[in-house]
Order: sequence, then structure tokens, then C-alpha cells
Amino acid sequence: MKMKYWSDYEKYIVMINGKGNTPIGVSLGYQSFLNFKRVKEALISLSKRPEGNYSFDDNIYKRTVTQSRALQILEKLERCKWDDDIRAVAKQIGAGDMLSPARHGSSKALYEMSDTEKLDG
Repeated sequence: MKMKYWSDYEKYIVMINGKGNTPIGVSLGYQSFLNFKRVKEALISLSKRPEGNYSFDDNIYKRTVTQSRALQILEKLERCKWDDDIRAVAKQIGAGDMLSPARHGSSKALYEMSDTEKLDG
């Protein structure tokens, strides 16, 4: 199935456990996915303001990434690619539950995107 037909949860699973894309210390469960969605919403908010503070969930936060960096991260997320700056935003907005204590060693990918899926998105 082409990536454009995947649910957000399926994209999250591939981003966390896809081949060549296994970030250390990120949880896979559905609650972690819900926290990740909050982080993505915060990144969207960051991407809409060129500078200064940003608001999210009725709170005002000091910017952890620039507007252009937030846009880059959002583009990577659409391609199911992890970015470590997600951690800083997650911790800041209180969605750090998606991050478990760092694990050591490598984990085997649950799913590997085919070349067609990589190209078609």
C-alpha cells in the first residue's frame, strides 16, 4: 500500500521502527502516539510564527526551534523520518511520556518501506 494511504498511527510506527530509522528511547504504544500528535501540533504552531514565543494548549512557551527548523521537521515527519529536535519540543510541552529512558543497542525494523513507497509517498 502506498504511504499516502497510511493512517497517522501507521506512519508513526514506521517512523519509530522502520529500517534505518530507529530513534533510541522513543516509545511505540498508542499513548505515545497521542503524545506525538501533540508534539506535531506544537511544531505546526512553531512553524507559523517567525520568531519569539509560541502558544500551545493555552500555555506560552519560549521557542526551542526556529520557524524554518520546525518546517524541516514537519517535512521529515511526512516522510516517516525521525528528528531529534522532536525530543526538545516534547519535553517542553509536557509530552515527554512518549520518550522512554534511552535504550542501548540496536533494534530490528518491523517494517521496511519499498522503493516504490519511498518515491510515491
